Amino acid sequence: MSRETLTPQVPSTHLTDADRDWIRRQGMTARALEEERRRVRERLSAMDNQVARVREQLRRPPGRFAR
Repeated sequence: MSRETLTPQVPSTHLTDADRDWIRRQGMTARALEEERRRVRERLSAMDNQVARVREQLRRPPGRFAR
């Protein structure tokens, strides 16, 4: 079989400047969203550490000056 019959023929489309700009902005939006997700994960991870410290303090017997 020839190569032409094996590969699908996709008509080429010419993108306008507006189309290219829209595609570029979608990539920027995806990167910004991923960065925000990373920041939220880091913040939640830091909060988990704080919660663990507070729980550990609550498990300890009261100190000398506890009421």
